[in-house]
Amino acid sequence: MPVRTLSSALALGLVSIVGTGIARAEPLALAQSLEAVKQEIWSKELQIYEGRSRGDLSHYLASTADNYLAWPPFNEVPKGNEGLKETGRKLEGKTLERLEMTFLDLALNGDTAIVYYKTHRTRLADGSPADQHYEVTHTWVRQAGEWKVLGGMARERPMRD
Repeated sequence: MPVRTLSSALALGLVSIVGTGIARAEPLALAQSLEAVKQEIWSKELQIYEGRSRGDLSHYLASTADNYLAWPPFNEVPKGNEGLKETGRKLEGKTLERLEMTFLDLALNGDTAIVYYKTHRTRLADGSPADQHYEVTHTWVRQAGEWKVLGGMARERPMRD
């Protein structure tokens, strides 16, 4: 059930959620909690990309969970923090990337959330023009009371009818 539908169903008391970390909460409180998690995680996503646009992946690295592993669209295999550090070294001094991010949805189950969004990059970090469209998921987990990226996957957006 999509988040927007889930929120409506929760407000009407049609759905109960187990394992959200909220003990015996009223349906409206659950929907408000879902919205708060969505806002918190989306803000962190925006901060990661803002840092990337400055050639700085330190915020991204600080936001990764233990055992982080993600699969960027340009890599043959998933990579962890060492791969992020390598990418960060390549981006140093390259601050011209421009992209738009569009939030799509968020799934939440207890201390795990998956955010879905798309990006449109119009300029690479070195200033070269681009017209690249991607679909992205990041899986976030609550670790020591803070949302951290555990993994993710991005792919080039396929042509669709």
